[in-house]
Amino acid sequence: MLPERTDLLVSGTYLISMDPGVGDLPRADVLVRDGRIAGVRPHAPGGPRDSGSAGIPVIDGTGTVTLPGFVDTHWHLWNSLLRGTVGDRPGTDYFTVKRALAPHFEVEDFYWAARLGLAEAVNGGITSVHNFDHNVRDPEDADANIRAHLDSGLRGRFSYGPPDSAPPDATNDLDDLAALRTRWPDSRLDGRLDFGVAVRGPYRTPPQVYEREWETARALGLPITMHCDRCLREEGCRSCGLTRLEELGLLGEDVQIIHAVHAGEQDIQALARTRTRVSLSPMTEMRTMGFPLLTELLDAGVRVSLSLDTLAMPTSADILGHLRAIVSVEAARTGSATVTPRRLLRLATLDGAHDLGLQDVTGSITPGKRADMVILRSTDINLTPSGDPVEALVYTGQIDNIDTVIADGRILKRHGRRTLADGEQDPVTVAIARRDALLRRAAAAGDWHLPPVAADTPAGQGPATIAQERSRP
Repeated sequence: MLPERTDLLVSGTYLISMDPGVGDLPRADVLVRDGRIAGVRPHAPGGPRDSGSAGIPVIDGTGTVTLPGFVDTHWHLWNSLLRGTVGDRPGTDYFTVKRALAPHFEVEDFYWAARLGLAEAVNGGITSVHNFDHNVRDPEDADANIRAHLDSGLRGRFSYGPPDSAPPDATNDLDDLAALRTRWPDSRLDGRLDFGVAVRGPYRTPPQVYEREWETARALGLPITMHCDRCLREEGCRSCGLTRLEELGLLGEDVQIIHAVHAGEQDIQALARTRTRVSLSPMTEMRTMGFPLLTELLDAGVRVSLSLDTLAMPTSADILGHLRAIVSVEAARTGSATVTPRRLLRLATLDGAHDLGLQDVTGSITPGKRADMVILRSTDINLTPSGDPVEALVYTGQIDNIDTVIADGRILKRHGRRTLADGEQDPVTVAIARRDALLRRAAAAGDWHLPPVAADTPAGQGPATIAQERSRP
């Protein structure tokens, strides 16, 4: 059961609206009614009655900064349960662990893995998430992810992909994809979720597969998302092969390309010509692929957004920490002034909304849009004294500064703590238990053999110890 939508007034906050028509207001009142931003105005001395909001709850915004909820445009929520199991020791890399454990997921594992990731999203101020699901084994798996998203209170997209390690000659379940809207009509989606198609593309599947998937997606009017990492392990690779996709007619405004770390100049021009979107996951890319080409893509006019990718690498939903890393890397890598703190905040909010087709719904604090907002304490020690609040957030902001998260008019985090409805199970607690049971099943089947715990790891800590102890005869 979700918290009820709450009419409220955020009073006297420093507003970073991300809307050029609204701008930044050092002292602003933001009125929320029926899940929608009903008004934005300079703070009125005398309080809420002057704002036409007598009798509704007031959040005192003194000493706070308010901005739109962050938008994540590529997140494999199903493998959130792999966090702590993926690591740096031999045999615990992401792909090895994923392939070993993916077949052992039960339907409820998909639900609670997604709920865990989405709970962390709330904690980090992310109010819209694109769930790129590349382990859909049957309709029940898809439904579990959709239920989890709706139960979380967040907005976003579910992109239907193939089972993990599916053979190249197997398509997505296109029949179920076509039936998805019948099973999940708009009346069940609360205006918060839409659907897309996650494909493997020409470098991983033959023409009879990718042509049919593209044709079906476009016939259904569903956006397409695809990883572009074909030369991930090829030394000296300087091309993503995107020019070939352009020649095949596979790029376009309905296509989102993920990563494209090794895109060459011609690849980037192909993206720009076709108005294809790119989602970058800088933290996972820098860990396993190389430097994301953020400056080059922006300078070419490519629409770019940002994403976490997975919690299994491991990463976390500390968007401000990610932005800080990106701005520093780009300064060192290119010396360009393209990537500024304000540009990064836009990438994480309004540009992400554009990527998901939600620019008229979220991404900025604009009257008429849905109320997706993050309120941070600007008086915390790491943010004071402050000059430009945008620079302060990107250069020194932390997830701990987030006081309140509002998604579609529902308060999902308040006073620094996630809110749970009466009787609701905590996704974190349940996900830990589901992860432990997953490891036991995989170990019992002989598919999971963790290497010994490193000598400097204290006894009794971590999933390695859990799996070893519980898989013993």
